[in-house]
Amino acid sequence: MKTDEQLNEWVKGNSVHDAERDECCPDFSCCQKHYKAPQEERILFRDRPELREKMLIGFLGAALAESGKDVHVAGSIEGTA
Repeated sequence: MKTDEQLNEWVKGNSVHDAERDECCPDFSCCQKHYKAPQEERILFRDRPELREKMLIGFLGAALAESGKDVHVAGSIEGTA
């Protein structure tokens, strides 16, 4: 599956784990259904590539917070320090 195909399916609401690349959807909802981002966020992720890195960190942070583990992601995204 190509990355764009996976992305388009995810935006439509079909969270598909890419078995060829062993890659989750941006919000990890292919493996954890309750993580699914609202459609407005999925559309924003698709249509605003400049926001993707920041959004990915947000999705990861939400998944880690739900895990119950004490995790801190350090660093900054270029231009947001």
